[in-house]
Amino acid sequence: KVPKASTLNNFASAWSKIQEIAVNKGWISEKVAIPKLSTRGLKSQPRAAFSREEIEKLFAYMEKWAGEGRLEVEREIRPLVRDYVEMLFLTGMRHGTEALGIQWNNIEWHTDKGVKYLRIWVNGKTGGRWLIAKHRAVDVLKRLHSRQKAVYDIPFDRLFEVRAPQRIFVMADGHQPLRIDGTFKKLMRDSGLAMSQDGQMRTLYSLRHTYATLELLENKTDIHTLAKQMGNSAAMIDRHYSKLTATMAADRLA
Repeated sequence: KVPKASTLNNFASAWSKIQEIAVNKGWISEKVAIPKLSTRGLKSQPRAAFSREEIEKLFAYMEKWAGEGRLEVEREIRPLVRDYVEMLFLTGMRHGTEALGIQWNNIEWHTDKGVKYLRIWVNGKTGGRWLIAKHRAVDVLKRLHSRQKAVYDIPFDRLFEVRAPQRIFVMADGHQPLRIDGTFKKLMRDSGLAMSQDGQMRTLYSLRHTYATLELLENKTDIHTLAKQMGNSAAMIDRHYSKLTATMAADRLA
């Protein structure tokens, strides 16, 4: 398939870094003419998001689906995928290294003006940052805690104080599946939510896109705050969601 411009930009950036290292180590002369890679590709399309109604339908469906696996491995991985999907939506964190690397000692309570908030440290594509999870994420963590042999003897109320070093998205025995995309695809197929209304196939990254969309439209979160939460630049958020930011101000623009 024809690569996206963003993919070609990544390749060109890596190629430039290789040249820089080669020159610094004296492997090649800085006077040598080195060809540049083209960055002209297809314009990136936004990920297929879920509507608010679709998200509520998915959450309700997963509650039953998580306990219906026929094989033992299904009965263990389905609850894990359910918790993973909900946490991605409730935080806006990136699927993959950022989410799968979270440990219990990366989570703590943050109190502001007498209100307790769940704060999670994530480290991935753009470095480390603290993010604030939705209050509903506490229920997800309680389910994860109850299934994991390494920590379920620790009362949940004390879990964040103990600073346990185990990862949170693991099976009961502490094993983390190499990939959960396959189970997610089956979930999308079984729930009837695999395709968006515009015909795009939904992936785990769709949950992050949905988070950003609903934060902008429903919660009226400003771009700079959302950028810090999601680990992006404000310019990138504005570039990808500029249509939504205009919609947010519809009552002032109309």
